[in-house]
Amino acid sequence: MEEDVNDIRIAAFDRDRADALRRIWFVGDVHGEFRYLAQTLLQTEMRPRWIAFVGDIDIDHRPFRKILEPLRRFDPRLGIAFIHGNHDADSHQHWEMLHDAGEAVVLHGLVANLSGVWVAFLEQIWMPPSSPAFASKQAAMSRGVFQYRGGQRSSPEYHAAIYPNDLDRLAAERADILVTHEAPSCHPRGFEILDDLARRLGVVRSFHGHHHDDLTAEYAQHRSRLGFDAIGLRCCQIKNGLGEEIFEGLPSW
Repeated sequence: MEEDVNDIRIAAFDRDRADALRRIWFVGDVHGEFRYLAQTLLQTEMRPRWIAFVGDIDIDHRPFRKILEPLRRFDPRLGIAFIHGNHDADSHQHWEMLHDAGEAVVLHGLVANLSGVWVAFLEQIWMPPSSPAFASKQAAMSRGVFQYRGGQRSSPEYHAAIYPNDLDRLAAERADILVTHEAPSCHPRGFEILDDLARRLGVVRSFHGHHHDDLTAEYAQHRSRLGFDAIGLRCCQIKNGLGEEIFEGLPSW
C-alpha cells in the first residue's frame, strides 16, 4: 500500500508540473568537459530554463563565468545553479575559478524556486555512520593556524565540506526535489542520512552525481522503502526534472 501511495504522489506531481520539470536540466559531473552540454543545447527542441550542475565541475584554468558565456547565448535568461563536489576543492585555484561565476548561483544548503519547482541543494557530506569531526563550519575554522595551507589561507576543503548544522537547517525546509553530490542509500556507496533528509523535505525525486554511474533502474526497486524516486547521473549525463534522459553521458572513469 505504501508503494501505491508513493506512486500516486509522484505521478500527480509530475503531471501537474510536467512542463516546468522538462525545462530544468540536471547535469552530472562534467570535470571540465562542457562541449557535450553545448552540443545538446544545439540539438534540442525544448531548451531548458534552468541548468543545475550536481558538483565536480572541476575547473582550475578559466573562470566559470567565461565558460558559461557560450551557453548563455542560447538564451540570456537561462538560469545556472550549482553545488560543489569533492574535486571542486582540490586547490585554491579550483575554488576561485568556480566561484568567479558571474550570474550563476551556488545553492549549497538552500531551497530555490526554479520555475515553480522547489529544489533543495546539498553538496558533499562527511562519511556517515562515522561521527563528523566538527558540528559546524565555524568550529572547523577555529582550530588555529595548522588548519591553513598555501600562504595562510584556509583550505578550500573546509569551505566545501558539509557540516551537521547545514543538514539540520536544510531539513527544516520543504522541497519537491533534492540535489546532492553524494548518493542516497540505494547506491552501494550511498548514505542513509540523505534518505532521511529527502523524506524530511518531502521530496518526490532526488538527483546525485559523484559515482560516475547511472543505477536509476536499480533504484526503482527501493522506491517504497525510500519514499521518493532516486536518479543517478553519469559524467556529463543530462536528465530533466522528470528523470528523462536528455544526453546519455560518458562511460565511467
